[in-house]
Amino acid sequence: MAEPREKLIEIPFAFTGMGVFRVWTETVYSNGSVPFPSQESAGFGFASFNLVAAITLIACAILSKRLVTLHNKRWASPVTAGCLVLSTCLNFASLYTPEHAAALGAPAVVLGGVGIALIILLWSELFSCLNPLRVGLYFSGGLVVGALILWLFKGLSLPWLWVCTCLVPLVSIACLKRAYKLIPHNERPRTAWNKQAIPWKPIAVVVLYSFSYGLCENVFGDSLGIHSGFGCVFVGLFVYLAICWLREGFSFSFTYKAACPFMIASLIPFSAFLPAGGELSAFFALAGYTLVLIAIMVVMSNLCYQHGFNALYLFAAERAARLLSVQAGIGLSEALDSASSGPFPIEILVGTTASVMIALATRFFLSEKSLTSSWGTALCKVDMRERGSGERGRIGAKCSQIASSHGLTAREEEILFLLMMEKKPAQIEKELYVANSTVKTHIKHIYQKLEVHSRKELFDFMGIEMRSA
Repeated sequence: MAEPREKLIEIPFAFTGMGVFRVWTETVYSNGSVPFPSQESAGFGFASFNLVAAITLIACAILSKRLVTLHNKRWASPVTAGCLVLSTCLNFASLYTPEHAAALGAPAVVLGGVGIALIILLWSELFSCLNPLRVGLYFSGGLVVGALILWLFKGLSLPWLWVCTCLVPLVSIACLKRAYKLIPHNERPRTAWNKQAIPWKPIAVVVLYSFSYGLCENVFGDSLGIHSGFGCVFVGLFVYLAICWLREGFSFSFTYKAACPFMIASLIPFSAFLPAGGELSAFFALAGYTLVLIAIMVVMSNLCYQHGFNALYLFAAERAARLLSVQAGIGLSEALDSASSGPFPIEILVGTTASVMIALATRFFLSEKSLTSSWGTALCKVDMRERGSGERGRIGAKCSQIASSHGLTAREEEILFLLMMEKKPAQIEKELYVANSTVKTHIKHIYQKLEVHSRKELFDFMGIEMRSA
């Protein structure tokens, strides 16, 4: 009985804050369980919210050179929290003064869209300085924590729901501040700018899957929303437990390989022959989409972590594409449904369209050999004699080149990168949640494949100057 408990990896609550802010999105805009007059009668609902957030993200991507690093900007946290709290108050106020719904709806959706875009980028910057295993662990754990909070919110009376929803962005920002304190200063996001082209494959996958997910309109009408549905909780809990049990043996390729059958299953019209068929379709759709989100989060974070891509630019572009694609899918589904004389032909058309998109997205995923691949952009040749703010990206690119040419496994490449960042075996053990003996075995294999015999020889082979003896 003691062994299973020992296998569980404790997640500092601060790092689940990315799941906490999802509570705000579902409570105020994406679920519809609370009929805010500011959205329903005034027409400033989920579609408008997504559009404002996407525009804000695009603006942040364009201005990213000036905005990085966002977490160091003194105005970022208070503006973010203020926008979300004010948007909450305006939406809830419309319940008590419906005659002012039109006047309250426009500022509410603008403040909410801007606030959610900023908090997404703040958390994305944080995750960009974590290794893939920690990203997967913390992100999946955050999904579960966010869903549990949302379940608790379902039983609150309206005044208490208002108060608690106002507290959510404040708690998330507080978690963000605390999480940064747990990260060594030299590992926090930098203002480095990678001049390589944006990796297009992860964004293409997000667009295709998000559009397909938007076509599954029944998910948005469920009593549990997109962040609290059973599919989301199931996948989040499963990935967390799988990482705990398998640790270095866990492969993130599982997430995108499993996503395809889940999404395909969601297109089966279960409601036609099962009493709870709609809920089953929603479960499959949400499970598949959540698996994709975990995979994309790991891939995008690793591009920043290892290859030096600017997190603000990369995540802003990805999230804007995601929001617009989901909304496009919802819009097409609604348009086809209103134009249909019978549901069956439309279901075939929607199912075929979504299946093709899911197959394309899976093809993009499978075209990359590993998590540390370039994902659609050629990694530039690097001069390791250069030092400065872009050093991390150059080291990551060099490690990828060496791993490819000398047959290193994905885990060996990750450990090589950490060695080049001058991490000691004990630090690598702690960071990757593996035994010290396992780390030493991997290092031995790296030495053998690169034909070196010491740490100094390894650094000389890589063309990197050791800063410590």
